[in-house]
Amino acid sequence: MNFKLCGKGVLSTDPIQMMSFLDVKNGNYVMNDQMPKVQLSALGLILSSHKGDRYVSSLNLQPDVEHNYYFSNSHRAGSTLSATILHPEGTGSITLASSDPFDRPIIDPKLLSTPKDRESAKAGLRYMRDLANTQVLKQYGAYFVDERHSTRERISPDVDPTSDEYLDEMINNFTGVLYHPAGSCKMGALGDTTAVVDPQLRVQGGIQGLRVVDNSIMPHLTSGNTNAPAIMIGEKGSHMIIQAYT
Repeated sequence: MNFKLCGKGVLSTDPIQMMSFLDVKNGNYVMNDQMPKVQLSALGLILSSHKGDRYVSSLNLQPDVEHNYYFSNSHRAGSTLSATILHPEGTGSITLASSDPFDRPIIDPKLLSTPKDRESAKAGLRYMRDLANTQVLKQYGAYFVDERHSTRERISPDVDPTSDEYLDEMINNFTGVLYHPAGSCKMGALGDTTAVVDPQLRVQGGIQGLRVVDNSIMPHLTSGNTNAPAIMIGEKGSHMIIQAYT
């Protein structure tokens, strides 16, 4: 109501207030002008499992982990940092569950299936930890995940929370998928047997009159959110279709 009447309130701003892009060298984060491997996002809210937060529920956490780390945030104000691997080395798959076209397909994103992907994830966590420990953010109560939990409530009570081993435990317990799937119908040159569509976005293999015009045609993922690329693909695809029939 505040937004509708006055243009103010929580709906008047984007939930992600800040982004940062990092490269990863030898397992450590670095700032340079190369293609980034990790995207850091700062949300203007604290994730909570209270009242069925969809993102938290999508993580499929163990009940005790969800309660200790998220349920207690239900009435707190603040910000949340998260790290995203931009160019994962592991390749996921989509396969048919059955011959029934109404059955949902089997989607396996192969999360963190290579050592390099795990190193990139840990580099992002190290960057968040270093940020949370700066004096600027400390004055606002910033903390790295397990700094506010007693030892018995931590995901690995017997592991040093400042160690690489603990970062591995965090990755194993908190990794999820963002809502930006792409690359399942690769675009490639005519005759490319690994490509689903040709440069005109037409499905190959003898199928006539069928095109794919969305983020699934990306042969390589973009370095960041996919909304703008999706709009570009839609605009370009629509022009191709118009040209083909005029």
